Amino acid sequence: MRRVWVAVALFATLASCRSKQHPIEVYVGPAMEAKASPRVEKIAVLATASSLHESEDPDKLAPKTMERLLVQSLDERQDYKFIAPNTVNYVIEQQAWQDRYRAFLHSFATTDKIETSFLAQLANEVQCDAVLIQVVDLWQKDEVDITENATPTTYVGATVTIIAKDGTILFRATDENYLEGARSETADRSLVTSGSGAVYSDLGAKVHRAPPFDDVAITVAKALASSLPAR
Repeated sequence: MRRVWVAVALFATLASCRSKQHPIEVYVGPAMEAKASPRVEKIAVLATASSLHESEDPDKLAPKTMERLLVQSLDERQDYKFIAPNTVNYVIEQQAWQDRYRAFLHSFATTDKIETSFLAQLANEVQCDAVLIQVVDLWQKDEVDITENATPTTYVGATVTIIAKDGTILFRATDENYLEGARSETADRSLVTSGSGAVYSDLGAKVHRAPPFDDVAITVAKALASSLPAR
């Protein structure tokens, strides 16, 4: 469901993405508002999940990259106490919950459903007020073929959700962004070809490739981390 929404939103807003506010959508529940009491303070950051099809991220780099960049961005916040994914993983291993944890994350990423019984157990063991789950929704590179006059582009999108022990969604933010590379013109390509016209190599390929995922992912991670309401 989330992936369908992201796909529609991407094509509807892409032309003006950079001029829009980031994140592109934010929900703040009553317990996360400035005057709420008691306030949410200790948040366990769970492993980043993915709603991508295997063909979109065959090496599973998207969740690893977004987790690293989100944790890095959350470290800049001083108003919450974030419990790192490594600490959560330690608890998971101690309780032998690896299979339940994977199933919990997969279910949430693909169906948006929360197994509240496991969530309550995990939150009690980690001793947190709530958990944060990041899901990668968009991870795409539009490369330029050697015969095209076009602009290579990299797209990244993710959603961060903070959930209370009872399964109540306290906060949700979705963001997506893109970065264009240098426009590729066939007249500018330095091709090495055979006498029959077969292309052996393209000496200008690096110039015209889509930008690295990290260059876009960091802007998304920072936008999501900064969108949490100040305590």
